[in-house]
Amino acid sequence: MTTRRRKKDVSSPEPGQSSHSLEAFANHSPGDRKGTRGVTAYELLRSAIAAGKLKPGDRVTESEMAALLRMSRTPVREAIALLESDGLVSLDSAQGKVVTKLDYQSVMELYAVREVLESTAAALAARNASEIEIAALRDMLELEEQIVNDPGKLADHNRRFHEAIYYCSHNRYLLKMLEYIQTAMLLLHPVARVAKERRDSALSEHRAIVDAIAARDPTAAEAAIRNHLRRAQEARIKLLLHSG
Repeated sequence: MTTRRRKKDVSSPEPGQSSHSLEAFANHSPGDRKGTRGVTAYELLRSAIAAGKLKPGDRVTESEMAALLRMSRTPVREAIALLESDGLVSLDSAQGKVVTKLDYQSVMELYAVREVLESTAAALAARNASEIEIAALRDMLELEEQIVNDPGKLADHNRRFHEAIYYCSHNRYLLKMLEYIQTAMLLLHPVARVAKERRDSALSEHRAIVDAIAARDPTAAEAAIRNHLRRAQEARIKLLLHSG
């Protein structure tokens, strides 16, 4: 999967306001983005999915997306094709193309693979991360402390923190696999947005991961991130069961 530019953080829409919020999002996006119109449309729609403005199960039609983004249908068609290749859009027999909705089993499988890959990345990071990279991870912990009560910013920051560990592994093949997992994770509503206790515990878990990497202890780094992901999975299961 091709690495693409980082997406901007966007706050969640009010209930029933996804289309209006997406239009506002498009209106506030920079008009001088580099790249083709298709890539621009892709970035806007991908960011809208990440921010919850386009929710799992929402229809994704060329005409509606083109109107909301104020683009022609050609770049929007290209963008939807890219989203399909990412697995973020899929074909529903009744509704047509929709934002992909993961079922319970898919979520469990996603976390299982994520644990294997991220634990490997953390172990490699303990071996390969430079002192500058470790300092950057500690800076990210300080920022997390400052935004721990801002669920919207925290969800975006959490993605960046995990991505930083991927890069610290210095393994391009592992990075590509983890980028695919991170893309799939965009389909899940961040637990941190609804569970304050999870936000607080995740911070201490992140500290344990960084401490192990800084100590150059691959075994401890792997164990710390496995513990972190299992706690995250438990919180996810609770959220799924409570939401029906």
